Amino acid sequence: MRFEIIALLAAAATSSAQSVIGTAYGYGAGATGGGDATPVTPTTNAELEKYLADDTKRVILLNREFDFTGTTMSGAGCDKTTCSAQSNGGQYYLGDLSCGGSDMTSVSSITYDAAGPTALKVGSNKSILGVGGKGVIKGKGLSIVKGASNVIIQGVELTTINPGIVWGGDGLDMQGGNTKIWVDHCKFSLVGRMFVVSHYDGAEATLSNNEFDGVTDTSATCNDNHYWTMMMIGKTEKFTLDKNYFHHVSGRAPKLGQDGVDSYFHAINNYFEEMKGHAFDAYTGARALVEGNAFVAVDQPNTQHAAGISTFVSNGGNACSSVFGRACLENSVDSSSGKLSSGSSSGFIAQLGNLDVPNPIEASKVAAYVKANAGPSKLGASSSPAPAATTTAAASATSAPAAKTTTAAAAAATSAPAALTESASSAGAAKLYAQCGGLGFNGATECEAPATCVKMNDWYSQCINSSSKFRRALGR
Repeated sequence: MRFEIIALLAAAATSSAQSVIGTAYGYGAGATGGGDATPVTPTTNAELEKYLADDTKRVILLNREFDFTGTTMSGAGCDKTTCSAQSNGGQYYLGDLSCGGSDMTSVSSITYDAAGPTALKVGSNKSILGVGGKGVIKGKGLSIVKGASNVIIQGVELTTINPGIVWGGDGLDMQGGNTKIWVDHCKFSLVGRMFVVSHYDGAEATLSNNEFDGVTDTSATCNDNHYWTMMMIGKTEKFTLDKNYFHHVSGRAPKLGQDGVDSYFHAINNYFEEMKGHAFDAYTGARALVEGNAFVAVDQPNTQHAAGISTFVSNGGNACSSVFGRACLENSVDSSSGKLSSGSSSGFIAQLGNLDVPNPIEASKVAAYVKANAGPSKLGASSSPAPAATTTAAASATSAPAAKTTTAAAAAATSAPAALTESASSAGAAKLYAQCGGLGFNGATECEAPATCVKMNDWYSQCINSSSKFRRALGR
């Protein structure tokens, strides 16, 4: 009987951690990933690779580190004379794609880890969920295959992908035509090239609550800051960037669009810190609303090129009112940072529709909130941020009620980890076997009938069916 009780407790506790926390929003809205598929927990690298690759609806739980490193190869490439990998803490460049120009010196043999250049393929209908901050993929990135859609990656760390070698691998790439993509509470570090990159056919995605950690001793800019942060240059790119933490990165954080290609970006409530280079880089055709972000010790909040793009808008004023039901949020730039350009053509904001983020916050609150909540270990650990104050004019603009943070729809879609999960109903009651209490818990404390909230210990209470075998076994 004792063993049965322990097994039931373990199974029930695990079930509450087996679903996506929160609801996809912004340009990633509609992503459900593996939905209600029975979760699978890979135990080997080969198993993980198999589960990821097809289009079968799956919830994939990562509760350990999957280490793909250890097999080396060598190939020709080059080194930059002014920022040398051999002497100045730079990066090697594998192959010949980056080897033109007088500043490059040929290198006949560069040793690299064989896993990095070939990412793990990800098909449609996947929830890839890190469990308890333990889901780590080391040595390989993830590649959402061309045309794949409905993918959620949450609570996963991607790290150590040939950090000293450009073209040694990307953290996450989207091969094109990808829609309903949500990347939330992940961490990217020690990657040879891009943390995140979308290729030429474009994607529609939301990146939220992620940490982009650029600390490195092999930098393309020889300043201990990772350069190749994020690049979205495809056709009709549509990205929401919300409450991400960018630090110690020196460039392309992010790079938005390319000349002559139409794309849309909403960057809100992101925190940029300790950057010896540039954050935003934008090109003709990029329509970017940059609002409510905070910059601390950032040499260039945007590049000079971005400053010349009229649709790179960081001071939208009332242009958001008719769309989001609130004024556009002001950004915060501290005295140790460079200037953030404002842009002048905000008409495109009307085309963002009702894609506002849930619970937007004022820039003055962004640093504290983002540092406390971004990354895998913070998933499910906090409550909703206090919403930004709305002006009378913004409050009276009600053409987009679904986007207001005071509505039930916004509350249901919140990006704050513990505000609402898929284990809670729209009425605010937790589902059977979901957590309903415990020290530090901020979620629903009532249960859907016929379940009731049962205290297991000071840290954990759970919704249990009053007539269930489980409850009888507990003697409650």
